[in-house]
Amino acid sequence: MKGQVVSLHLGLGSGLPKPRVEALELVAGFGAKGDRHAGKDPDRAVLVAGLSAYEKAQGAGIPLPYGALGENLLLDLDPHALPPGARLRVGEALLELSQVCPVCKSLSQFDLRLPKLLYGGRGVYARVLEGGVVRVGDPVLVLAPAR
Repeated sequence: MKGQVVSLHLGLGSGLPKPRVEALELVAGFGAKGDRHAGKDPDRAVLVAGLSAYEKAQGAGIPLPYGALGENLLLDLDPHALPPGARLRVGEALLELSQVCPVCKSLSQFDLRLPKLLYGGRGVYARVLEGGVVRVGDPVLVLAPAR
């Protein structure tokens, strides 16, 4: 399965949406350099979201700017459709999907219905196995989970 990076986001301060950037420097075992969540938990180093979450919100009449879900990487494929442990070659980096991101009340600032609407579908956390630069438009190659 293949995809593409649609948008990249880096949360320097608090709040949503995370501002858009043209490139992210991902560091193995750490996360996105400069992001407020980097270095805290290697299993939750970066948040990967799919366009499908934004499309679901739009379909419910909730238009959202990219970055509103708190994602670092927005892809044109749904990370929830991939098995746990799936690896993604994204630009120069290698990511491994680790756990589904819980929906938090911070999404309510956009619409009170949003946390319930996106329950279990906001995004998936990933470990950074190999660091590197990721840019908007980079290809995404889905690899089988490690055995």
